[in-house]
Amino acid sequence: MDGLPPAVSQQVLDPEALAAAIRNANFQPCQLSARPLPSRIARVICPRVCLDFASLGPAMLFSGSMPKDCYTLVFVTDCQRKGRSFNFATEHNDGYMGFFPPGGILDAYTPEGYGNATLTIPSTVFLNAIERSFPEIPEGILQRGAGMRIGAAEQNRLRGLLSAVMAVIDDQAAALVDGLARKHLEHELLDAFLLALRGGCGSLVPQTGLRIEGRLRRLRQAREYLSNHLHEPVSLADLCDELSLSRRGVELLFQDLLGIGPSAFIRHQRLHGVRRALTSAPRVAGVVKETAFAWGFWHMGHFSQEYRSLFGESPGATLSRQAMS
Repeated sequence: MDGLPPAVSQQVLDPEALAAAIRNANFQPCQLSARPLPSRIARVICPRVCLDFASLGPAMLFSGSMPKDCYTLVFVTDCQRKGRSFNFATEHNDGYMGFFPPGGILDAYTPEGYGNATLTIPSTVFLNAIERSFPEIPEGILQRGAGMRIGAAEQNRLRGLLSAVMAVIDDQAAALVDGLARKHLEHELLDAFLLALRGGCGSLVPQTGLRIEGRLRRLRQAREYLSNHLHEPVSLADLCDELSLSRRGVELLFQDLLGIGPSAFIRHQRLHGVRRALTSAPRVAGVVKETAFAWGFWHMGHFSQEYRSLFGESPGATLSRQAMS
């Protein structure tokens, strides 16, 4: 969304577009829901900080890293069903905030209907603000980040401010075009988010117990194995051998932690691989078939049906749309 006006909002159906939900972050989204659902992303660029809103339709898995030159604060506004921050080994609902140092790892499961507001703050701006308002921030949190629960008072202030900003965006008012207005907004955003951070540091979300930690470790092992073999034939039996688990154990691991079975997860990952490849592929005869074969799909009829079911359009439509953009 960069290059657009300082305040912008758009509805998206393409889950790959959600990679732009946090400015200058570098991660890959993977849709876990079996059908396309609309999402909304919005952005307000202030003189020094950036505020991003995301209201997600489908369940998603996000993996990657936060901006390299910014501290990032992600406040979860809506999360009725349990979300998971694998990078912090925590589970959460709304009212949670993730704090990330520059380049911090993001690895998160978000259920259907999840929403957040993210403030990215350049490192020098953040450290100067912290020196004034929260000099006693624990060094470990500053260096490694943390997941935390935000208190009721801090939440109310933050939610009220975010609702007001979203209302201005919805009204398409000219207020956020004015540089002085966005400077004042930046001051309020920094105050509200840093106040939430200060309170949240005293209410860190505890990491999961040893049993859950072991399951998260096994899921990470399974995902790393699949990532290294996505272009190769991988069966459920292969995963069972890799994880030293029964078939039922592997199925429960994925279903409980990601809400999707292992076979469907592999298929979704490969379909995303095809989609990303098609967005940069030349519009030439046979490119869809070649790309599908490269990602392990050998039956073009089944592939096209699965692709349309997940993304709401044919692979040919993806190729054509990207070629025209």
